[in-house]
Amino acid sequence: MVYSAGCGGGEDADQGPEATVSCTEDPRLDTYAGELDKPGELGVLSFRFSDLSPTPPAKGSNTFHVQVSDASGAIMQGALDVDLRMPDHGHGTSVEPVISFDAAVGQYTVSPLFLFMPGVWRIEFSAFSGTDDTSPELDRVVLHFCVEG
Repeated sequence: MVYSAGCGGGEDADQGPEATVSCTEDPRLDTYAGELDKPGELGVLSFRFSDLSPTPPAKGSNTFHVQVSDASGAIMQGALDVDLRMPDHGHGTSVEPVISFDAAVGQYTVSPLFLFMPGVWRIEFSAFSGTDDTSPELDRVVLHFCVEG
């Protein structure tokens, strides 16, 4: 049987351990198959996601690797910010991910992306021109993943 996930209280809280969430047919979802390339919403940058752990993203702590490049293919090394939300529930996560940049491979590591409950998670990455998120935003990309449970 499939039930909708609840955020505490309500009818879903009484469903017990056999209650599960399935959102794999949600049309918003991105598909990750070893790599995922997405253009930025502002058309300035491209985002490449690779080496997601676990694959696909799952309940608990996740690690994403992302490479950000401009139209010429040059690697962007400015600040990167991430926002995790459950759009159907109106909340985020309480665990702040750490973002580091490895200049040797031109890639950011973002961990932990703490997806603490089943359902659709919206993960927005914003790239900035300077060293922090007070600099002008260059571009952003949004991913949607289903956490089964």
